[in-house]
Amino acid sequence: ANLIMSNEYANLTDDGKTKFDRILYACNRMRELINSLLTFSRATLVDRRYETVDLDTIIKDVKEALHENLNDIGATITTDFHDTAKIIPFQFVQLMENLIHNAIKFAKTDTPLEITIKSRLVNGPDLQIENLSTAVNYCHISFGDNGIGFEPQHSEKIFGVFQKLHGRDLYEGTGIGLAIVKKIVENHNGHINAIGEPMQGATFNIYIPY
Repeated sequence: ANLIMSNEYANLTDDGKTKFDRILYACNRMRELINSLLTFSRATLVDRRYETVDLDTIIKDVKEALHENLNDIGATITTDFHDTAKIIPFQFVQLMENLIHNAIKFAKTDTPLEITIKSRLVNGPDLQIENLSTAVNYCHISFGDNGIGFEPQHSEKIFGVFQKLHGRDLYEGTGIGLAIVKKIVENHNGHINAIGEPMQGATFNIYIPY
């Protein structure tokens, strides 16, 4: 396809160019899907090597990597972290990148995107979350945005592989990004949930052992 694009595209008829453009679009979609599935697979099989890391450092790296994406839509990220966290660093970078990409994708068209990321220490017994231990404390990381949100009944569905709440024509993506986020949280023996309302933004709550 790249050879045709480089050497023969100008020789195609208008109808041929339209069809070829659709082929390229489909190829790029498949490549994106394969890359997402590979990332999901790695998140499942990775060796768990934890480090005590300053969350500000993680967010600084992510903001640098996504600078153009954030700058293009005038997005701002505000942080308020309590302390360090015991995490798998490169996976947590992936987690934050996916959440930020998700927020960018579902930002309102008429309102600048605002993302707020906070953390605090909480006692296991106080959480009353079924799959979390009451014998340890947790770092609660909340990731909130002011985007288009979602219907509350979809709060679990959004973490499923290939689950998309909006049509492909409106919002591009493979439907794997949040599934990767959940898998990474599970790799940390943690828990994640999502809270949203239509046009009222979304908040993701992450709990990982401290």
